[in-house]
Amino acid sequence: MDAMKSLWPVLCVLAAVCAVPYFVLGVRRLKMAVKLRRACHVEGHRLVPLHPFWLWGSRSSARADFLVRIRGGRAVYTVKLFGTAHRLANLYFVKTADGQLTYFERRVVPLAGRFPTMLDDDLRPIPGGSVSGVNYVYDTRRRARREVDYASPTEGEHITNIPVLLVNPAPLAVRASEEIPAEHWTVERQPMFTKKEPTRLESRTVYDGELLHLAEYVFGTSGFIKELTDLKLPRDYGVFAE
Repeated sequence: MDAMKSLWPVLCVLAAVCAVPYFVLGVRRLKMAVKLRRACHVEGHRLVPLHPFWLWGSRSSARADFLVRIRGGRAVYTVKLFGTAHRLANLYFVKTADGQLTYFERRVVPLAGRFPTMLDDDLRPIPGGSVSGVNYVYDTRRRARREVDYASPTEGEHITNIPVLLVNPAPLAVRASEEIPAEHWTVERQPMFTKKEPTRLESRTVYDGELLHLAEYVFGTSGFIKELTDLKLPRDYGVFAE
């Protein structure tokens, strides 16, 4: 019993450490909800949760989390929430050679030389396999991504449905990527050596209204609030005339 009692403080500390990311997620999602509801009120839109725990929308879930019915009722944003664990990282959504969708986060830890201004600088092809300016490239485990069902309860009401992936908490950048075969000289910088890879990623940054793999529009919170004010996407769909 005495040994068990002595373990309780350690277990409590471990539980508190494990709970920190969820606490940060909750705080940021609450701030996001307040800002979105305020923007909807000002602009005359209506935010409609699609399930009781919509603020805790999971990355692994295939269902959308909430709707924003825009004023006039002619279009609706169907929104899926997606959070990231690390602020100083790039989030990659990868389409593999066999058509699967995966995602992972990439960070760069400087070991020598400069810290890259963009996280992908040290992942470019290095002619000749130079090892100068070594940094450690850390990728989280790549996970399969389920295709989100953006079908809206408003379907059948002759309302334009606009699919939105809202990233909160957000990383430095969101990257749309495809796997392509690597040239024989393509390497990635790793600690004290270079490593050849059979494939490399061809990526571009997508954020605040750009289309991700022709399936959904990617926004951060501030970008989505701006979209609720400007309503650019409904114009692209022909809902509003210029």
